[in-house]
Amino acid sequence: MTRSLIAALLLAAASIQAAPETDPFARDLLILTGWFEGGFDNEEQRWFQADPRSNMPEDQRHVRVHAAHKRIEAPDFGEHVFYVEEYTHDDPERVYRQRLVIFSSAPDEGGIRMQQGFFHEPGRFLGAQNQPGLLKDLKPSDAFFLDQCDVYFKRVAGQFEGGMRPKACVFGEGELRRYSVHNLRLSANQYWRVDSTFLVADDTLHVGMPADRPFELRRAKRFNCGITFDPRGPEPQEISDISLHSQGGSAEVTRQRDGQPFMLLMRDKEYPYYSTRPDFIYFSIRRKGEQASVVFTVNDPDSRSLGVNTGELLAYCHREGYEFRESLEALANSGGQR
Repeated sequence: MTRSLIAALLLAAASIQAAPETDPFARDLLILTGWFEGGFDNEEQRWFQADPRSNMPEDQRHVRVHAAHKRIEAPDFGEHVFYVEEYTHDDPERVYRQRLVIFSSAPDEGGIRMQQGFFHEPGRFLGAQNQPGLLKDLKPSDAFFLDQCDVYFKRVAGQFEGGMRPKACVFGEGELRRYSVHNLRLSANQYWRVDSTFLVADDTLHVGMPADRPFELRRAKRFNCGITFDPRGPEPQEISDISLHSQGGSAEVTRQRDGQPFMLLMRDKEYPYYSTRPDFIYFSIRRKGEQASVVFTVNDPDSRSLGVNTGELLAYCHREGYEFRESLEALANSGGQR
């Protein structure tokens, strides 16, 4: 049992008394929404698809997707409400999805219901996962919902599996009339999904990936980092408050004395090719445009702090929510998920 699951179960036990005693899904609802919160990315999937050992053609590889799920206070919509924003190609400016997501128990449906809201003016709320104030005046009239496009989750062993009713979410006209397939699998550290449309006439794929080839997003741990150039010199340059996530997160900084740009990169790795010590977290610094690292470190995947030092530069990172004394369980409860 993972520490994230233990934390979710403890949260469920502490909160279950507030739920109706007749609701058989009250506990599952708390666990599912605890797992849903956070950031997810499929950089690891993309990395292995590009590896020559995978033998996967370029046109069959998944697009890089980063998803941010921010829990918000929106009592007009429900108790378990999230703002969802996603971007592609590791570029926060390339936002392609914004949703208002509501979870609720659905005993009549045998599980948990996820409603997906669409904003009338999505631009008003762009970036709200980092600026919660954008949602403080959110009103029911700001979003609309399509009941036929609801997703229903059921617990299957140690994870949740969800999907829309078959061919229920239908839209379009004529030959382009199509239905949506939105299948999800959520566990403590993974978020897999199929998000595609198929033509009603003959069930051929219209947009997206085939139903048997999901996007494999993994939970991203968020780190706060800093770097100092020329730490032993008379005028060291310090840059702080650099945010990096562990699923292929990157950030660019520039050394002032010569204008040289550097890239900070971080990756959680689970190597299927290794049988010994296959899991680790990797942090490196490179000159922009180069593949070789100036310096790097490989650490245990549960590491809460990382650091490197070449003499000409030093850099450090620590997990968000980590104040150097917490247990991993306490860290998970504070929001600095594993």
